[in-house]
Amino acid sequence: MPLRTHYVSPAAQARHVLALTTKAWRIPPSSAHEVARRAPHGYVPARALRRLHAAAALALLPHSW
Repeated sequence: MPLRTHYVSPAAQARHVLALTTKAWRIPPSSAHEVARRAPHGYVPARALRRLHAAAALALLPHSW
């Protein structure tokens, strides 16, 4: 009888185990990319936010000829 887990795949289960292990052992992430990968859904990197804010500020300025 196979074990029932809520993981979609063995890879997802492995990622979960590694995440728990690194959290328990307090191992720092190796890169900013890894931090972004582990961020909650909807995470936007700071660089993209700056670009978005700059574009929004330009859109608010009146166009001058």
